[in-house]
Amino acid sequence: MQYVISEGVERAERTDKMKASCRLCSQPVLREAFTLENSARNISHMLSSEERVDDHPVDVTVYECEACGFVQLTQSLAPGFYDTYIMTTSFSPQMQAYQKAQATDFVTRYGLSGKRLVELGCGDGSFLQRLTDADALVTGVEPSEVFRRLAVEKGFHVLPVYVSPERDLEGAPYDAFACREVLEHILDIHGFIRGIRRALRPGGAGLVQVPSLEQALDGGRFYDFFPDHLNYFSAGTLRLAFELNGFRVDEVSRGMNGEYLQAHVRLDTGPSASALADSLRELTFEIHRLIEHETRAGRRVAVWGAGGKGVTVLSAGRIADIAYIVDSDPNKQGRYTPVTHFPIVPPERLAQDPIDTVIVSAMAYSREIIDYLRNTLGFRGTIATLGSHLEIV
Repeated sequence: MQYVISEGVERAERTDKMKASCRLCSQPVLREAFTLENSARNISHMLSSEERVDDHPVDVTVYECEACGFVQLTQSLAPGFYDTYIMTTSFSPQMQAYQKAQATDFVTRYGLSGKRLVELGCGDGSFLQRLTDADALVTGVEPSEVFRRLAVEKGFHVLPVYVSPERDLEGAPYDAFACREVLEHILDIHGFIRGIRRALRPGGAGLVQVPSLEQALDGGRFYDFFPDHLNYFSAGTLRLAFELNGFRVDEVSRGMNGEYLQAHVRLDTGPSASALADSLRELTFEIHRLIEHETRAGRRVAVWGAGGKGVTVLSAGRIADIAYIVDSDPNKQGRYTPVTHFPIVPPERLAQDPIDTVIVSAMAYSREIIDYLRNTLGFRGTIATLGSHLEIV
């Protein structure tokens, strides 16, 4: 194995725990867990004879968030830290076998054969080769010039950039991404993951690997903490990091004898709240159209439900020309809806003051209400219920 790095890590001043905020959940409740004194400034760089003169140890203070449990260092890495970084494990037969199985499983799991995949922090290209062997079409991203040269020499296209939410990644959008042993080094976790999100197609899949915090804690391994690892993920906090940034986490598991956490994620393309603006326009238009049609025909309309949904539809939709609002809650009867000021009456009023059309806004009780209208009152008029559209029963 080869471990070489050219630049050190900046020593950070100890941060007041009342002022420091968690890098993951942003809550200002970091608690000092322990301090590792007399630590190497850079665990990857072995010194030349001349460099020994300026070498000195640092103290590494580890913090734990009292809100989300995320374990972290509050310092940052020196500018250009990764420009010439190289730390490979690709010479190990055990690691080669592990990577081969990992790449094959990832490509098979998400149907990525013949699909375009980007590896972020691809190093010397060893995992790019495993993905290629599994029939993925790969691109690498690697800011380290030394690492990048090794990957390019193997025939891979490698981008010399840092991932950012403000930057379009060349070749994007990709069908999937891999990010192995990178996230533990990242100061801006959310910005990095948003940058990944920006580079993916809707529904894009991902493979993420980080050192396992559980392995360190279970084994009392203080020696797993050092300056260039800023973030220490548990299964829960790794899941949280991606869920906070629009990904669905399909699975988090332990690999390589428990040393690593491996997450399979997918860009969540579920419904967006922004689509509700269209729903507001469409549903209220349909309600207005129904009421106008009934009114012109000389028919009367009532709404059943003075709960939150009904009140919101009436007010936000600027609904008018309603005879009254029906509600079975006696605490609301005899009163008026806010904003629209419609009278609220008991269900018995329908028999005394007949209505031709009822719009049901109490969605949780719609079956009960429809049954009461049809079978108890013998109502034969029009019944409509709220949904993404106005639905006529």
